[in-house]
Amino acid sequence: MTKPITRQQRRAMARHIADNETTVEADRRFFERRPDRVYRVRRMSRAEIGQWETAQGDRLAITDEYAAFTVVKNFAPGVRMRIFVPGPPDEDGNETSDDLGRFLWERYSDARPFVAEREARLEAALRLPGGPLHGESQGPDAA
Repeated sequence: MTKPITRQQRRAMARHIADNETTVEADRRFFERRPDRVYRVRRMSRAEIGQWETAQGDRLAITDEYAAFTVVKNFAPGVRMRIFVPGPPDEDGNETSDDLGRFLWERYSDARPFVAEREARLEAALRLPGGPLHGESQGPDAA
């Protein structure tokens, strides 16, 4: 069972979501310009850090050894999921390959079954009649 969030946390989350719209738009443009890509790795935005901290009720530990990164998986135009992972502080993710993005996603998902379950439910919904993936073959990263 999940712990209910307070009114203050709901307000903070709404503010972080609104503040993150430019990052969400940048993700959309990234995949629009690179239709062959399924994954994007980038530094977490300040708004995403705020979302994480609000949801966790704790500060995100960013040290000299680790920076906070977002891995975005593109399922179909306008349909993406994000996970947050640590990474090297001297990188920004811009040169990250799709293969490395897939590796990071799968490693995270393998360690957290709820992520794989959520991903499977999303993909199933996208394949329903009228969905953007209806009629497409299923397979790893068929998006």
